Amino acid sequence: MSVEELQFRGAGRVEAVTRDEPASGAGRECLNHTAERIARLLQYEYGSASRDERQRIYFVPDHTLTLGEAAHLGIRSELDLYGGVVPYAFVGTRAATHAPISADAIVPQSWSYALARMLAASVLRGYSAFSLMDACIAAKRLLRSGPVRIHRGDAEPAEASEVLDDIDACIEALEAIPVVDLAVRGVVVEHALAEETVHVVGSARIGAQSISYVGTRRAARIVQGHAVHAGCDLVVVQGDFTALDRVGLDADERAAVLKAAHYDAALAHAYRPSFASRRSYDVVRGRNAHDEVRMGVRGQLWRCSAESPAEIAAMLAFRDLPGLACLRASTYEAIGDVELPADAMVYHRAGDDAGGVVTRYCTIDMHAS
Repeated sequence: MSVEELQFRGAGRVEAVTRDEPASGAGRECLNHTAERIARLLQYEYGSASRDERQRIYFVPDHTLTLGEAAHLGIRSELDLYGGVVPYAFVGTRAATHAPISADAIVPQSWSYALARMLAASVLRGYSAFSLMDACIAAKRLLRSGPVRIHRGDAEPAEASEVLDDIDACIEALEAIPVVDLAVRGVVVEHALAEETVHVVGSARIGAQSISYVGTRRAARIVQGHAVHAGCDLVVVQGDFTALDRVGLDADERAAVLKAAHYDAALAHAYRPSFASRRSYDVVRGRNAHDEVRMGVRGQLWRCSAESPAEIAAMLAFRDLPGLACLRASTYEAIGDVELPADAMVYHRAGDDAGGVVTRYCTIDMHAS
């Protein structure tokens, strides 16, 4: 029996941790569903209760934790949580990725200038900024070579942002970001790509169980006037990123995995001590304004996210069928009164602002090649 298996034997409990209370909505339901399923995987209890020193606590946060937050909860390593821990809050955002517009630009204390150089070949051309003035300068510079996208530092990589092609529109978008959020979590201004394909690359480890996956997000569509991201399809294997070689990746998938793995290693090296049991990266491929093909990591998620229910469902399947080599895990978002597959695992169902019903669910196909 491995050290990890020994460490996770006995009484334990899984707790969800939120940054802001009270937290509600689809994100909270996804978090609760993920935490409950992790409890099932570990054969632990689920839910908050008075602390018992004899009981091991496993945490599922809705944000990347800082070292201070982790220490307060008693988290010492990746074995204690589903997510990640970084030395400074901004490292848990996509704003840690790019270089600032100049050496005089405002950046957080302990900023790593070396990281942007290490990541230059793995990300799209862009800049990170922590002030309105620096962000506007970045947008103006990039607009000389084509349209841009502006991403809040703490936005999920899957969140769509508008393509902007003039400085007035960029300034309007930037001014909509609260000054405090801009100063603490930053913003990314990067070149927009046409004909985008978004690859999802990730890994997760819970106890003795570890998985990695690669897949694509389905193109966003408009349903009843609302943008529906439609979810993603993932091919999942047991093991780390290198185990994905077993599934016969095509050239784009292989390139996406390599860029995500390089980004993963560079970020952890630049900001130490950092550790994570759950890592997910969106790698976008498309054409720039000069019709050149470009591919780059759009951002990282070292925390629970929309793919998490599918990840845990895959882990449960691998646990129950140890000989299973790989499987397909998919997430979906449906609007309206639709018939769900018989094997759908629903983790969110609620009315939307337009009076319709939004259902988010995942499925597992254990017969996928």
